[in-house]
Amino acid sequence: MINSINSNMSIPAQPRTDKNLTEDQQLLISETLSELDAESLNEEDAQSIIAAFSEAGVQPGAALEKAMSDFGFDAKTVGELANVADKGSMPPPPPKQSTEEISSIVDYLTELLDEKLATSSESVLSDEDKQSILTQVFEKFGMDDDESIINTSA
Repeated sequence: MINSINSNMSIPAQPRTDKNLTEDQQLLISETLSELDAESLNEEDAQSIIAAFSEAGVQPGAALEKAMSDFGFDAKTVGELANVADKGSMPPPPPKQSTEEISSIVDYLTELLDEKLATSSESVLSDEDKQSILTQVFEKFGMDDDESIINTSA
């Protein structure tokens, strides 16, 4: 959906950074890892963790290792389970959208919202209307259902 974010990861093969995690990154790590069981983690879970953390700009390092450890996860084990060590690094984050791309999405969204409200007797959109509009945006801009509308990762 609109504010869906994947999360998770640490990688032994990528250079380590010892930057502190932002509040948003800490929240993402917490939300991601609290949904998983460290004892029954599989390759798919580990890859999901890595992809989510990568997309959110979370870099391997002592801060990430500590945060993961606080939830009972070993960063190195997660990286190995996801076969990241064999690949040499985390997958790169998706490219950041240009201002023009974001403006196009916003303009189209505004157009759809205006049309929907003009044809409705209600002043608030239903969940069904919102989903319909979101689907139209995904179709027009060739996005997958699990993507965010606006990619702010750098």
